Amino acid sequence: MAIEVTLFHTDRIERQTLEPIAEEARRRGHRIRHSERLDAAAAIGVYCSHRPSPINSRLSAILLHDLAQRHDVWPDYWLAEPWNEFDIGFLPGPSWVDRWTASSWQPESRPRIGVYEAGWPKADALFGRAGDFQLRAEDLRRTQGLRRPFSVLYAPSWENHGKQNDFVVALRELPVNLLLKQAPWSDHYPEVLANIAAMNALHRDAGPDVHILSPDIGILECLALSDVMVSDESSVLVEALLLGVPGIAVTDWLIPDCAPPRPAIVPFDFVTKVRCAELRSSVESALADPGASRARLEGLRDRHFACLGQSAARILDVLEAHAEGRECPHRALTPLPGPPLAVRLRQLRRLATDLATMPRRILSRIRRRGDRDSRG
Repeated sequence: MAIEVTLFHTDRIERQTLEPIAEEARRRGHRIRHSERLDAAAAIGVYCSHRPSPINSRLSAILLHDLAQRHDVWPDYWLAEPWNEFDIGFLPGPSWVDRWTASSWQPESRPRIGVYEAGWPKADALFGRAGDFQLRAEDLRRTQGLRRPFSVLYAPSWENHGKQNDFVVALRELPVNLLLKQAPWSDHYPEVLANIAAMNALHRDAGPDVHILSPDIGILECLALSDVMVSDESSVLVEALLLGVPGIAVTDWLIPDCAPPRPAIVPFDFVTKVRCAELRSSVESALADPGASRARLEGLRDRHFACLGQSAARILDVLEAHAEGRECPHRALTPLPGPPLAVRLRQLRRLATDLATMPRRILSRIRRRGDRDSRG
C-alpha cells in the first residue's frame, strides 16, 4: 500500500538528514513531498527541526535536528524540546536511548505512540551503499588536489570571532592539508553568512594546502578525507565516530547563541578538549601516531549509532505499520513509570534543604514586615 510522506525541513542540513528517508520511500513506491512550511498539512509528516509547531500531520514523527542537540540540558532534553505533540519519535543510538530512558517518566518525553531506536539516516550512505560513498570521497579528494598525506578538517557549529582564521594561523606551518568546511546556513542568518564570506575571502589564497570546501558537500565525505577534525562544540564531533576520526574541541572559542557569547560546551569524553593556544600541539600529537588516535575510538561508534546502513528502512517500517494500522515489526522503547532513584534522591535532598531553611526564611519575612510597619 503506497503512502504519502512529507519531509519537513527548515535548512539544507535538515534536508540532508531526511534525504535517505526520501530515497528509501521512493524505492518502496511511496509518494514523497518536501516542505519548508512546518505548518503545512500532511498525511504523514516527518520533522527534524527545533520545536516544530504547529504539527499539522495526521501521523507525525520527529527526529533529532543534530546529535548534540540541547546538550546544555542533558539528560532532560525533552523538557526543552518536548515530543509529546508527536505520534512517533526516532533516536539514533544507545547514548540517546539512555538519555530518553532517564527522562521518559516525564510526559514531555513521550510521543503518543512511542519512541524507537532507529539509527541516524545520514549514516546509511556510508554503510548501506559504501561503494558509492567511497567513489564520492575519492572524487572530492581529486577535485581538491590534496598534496599532503594528512588532512585536518575544520567544521564549526558557528563561524564568529575569526575562529576559522585561528585555525589556519595555528596550523598553516604544518605539512598537512587544511580543509575548511562551513555548514550550509540559511539566509535567515545573514550575520553568520557574512562572517563565513569574510573568512573565506581571507583564506582563498592562503596557500596550496588550504582548501575551502563547499558547504553543500556532505560532512561524511569531508570526514572520509580527514585524519583529525577540529570544531567548537558541533555535533560533527559525534558524526566523526562513524569514520573513526579523532576530534579536537577548542573550548575557548565562543558560541554566539546568547548574549554575551558563551564558551563552547563539549559533553563528550571521547573528544580532546583544548584552548586555542594548545591547538597546534594537540593536532601534532594526534598525527604523530594516527593509528593510536583511531584505536582510542574503537567501540565508541556503536555506543552512539544503531542500525548502521538500515536507519531509513527501519523508520519506513515503523511509519508504514502505523499508517496501515498493523503490528509494527520493531518494538518501541519502554518508558520508566516514575522518576529514577537518582532523581528521587535529588528531590528529597532539595525538600530537606527547603525544610531546614524554612524557619529562617519565615523569620526573615517577619522581620522585613516588621521593619516596613515601623517605617510606616
